[in-house]
Amino acid sequence: MQNETIAIITGVSRGTGLALVKTFADAGWIVIGTGRSPQPTDLPANATYKQFDAADATAAENFWQEVRGEHPGATVCLVNNAGSYVSGGLIETGTEDFMSEMQSCYFSAVYMTRGLAKVVPKARIINVISASALAAHKNNSAYGSAKAAEMHFFHALQAEFPASAFQITNLYPTNIASQDPDENAITTEDLAQFILSQAENRSSYYLRDVTLDRSRQ
Repeated sequence: MQNETIAIITGVSRGTGLALVKTFADAGWIVIGTGRSPQPTDLPANATYKQFDAADATAAENFWQEVRGEHPGATVCLVNNAGSYVSGGLIETGTEDFMSEMQSCYFSAVYMTRGLAKVVPKARIINVISASALAAHKNNSAYGSAKAAEMHFFHALQAEFPASAFQITNLYPTNIASQDPDENAITTEDLAQFILSQAENRSSYYLRDVTLDRSRQ
């Protein structure tokens, strides 16, 4: 339907993803959350959940075909939030950890964005990357490398597509309180509100790359 606004949010089983679903749903958006896990019990009643692996290219394309068929002409915002976190030195980090980080952090964003671009001619794309993409840190080679790859991918897309087609915003939070309260971390609710503000931005500019740090008030 025309005039619909749909938010597609990946990795919504908990933490930032779940906060995003609640924030967008409260703002009146049609919200479709995705994840590999079964539907979270505290998902808002006015949101839809689709269980599949976003790092599976075929599953991602099938998802977007379904969305396009059910909501033709809708205004779309994709929030690439899915990802996992593995820390450790080179030797103790297993080969499966390097693979899983690339799958969950990088390929999920690649295939969800590619699936969107095949069927949606214009959209907002907001990516929850990490400050780890900007600078290397000890014991962070698996996660940081996957996030750096994600950053490079979206920088390439910013050069490939005009903003009139895809406005792509990359976010680099320094630390998110995605598990437990942390006075040194950005709350998931604050991050979700900021992302909503970018999705609803109708000004003559948009933000391309943003580093977010915890206020030290």
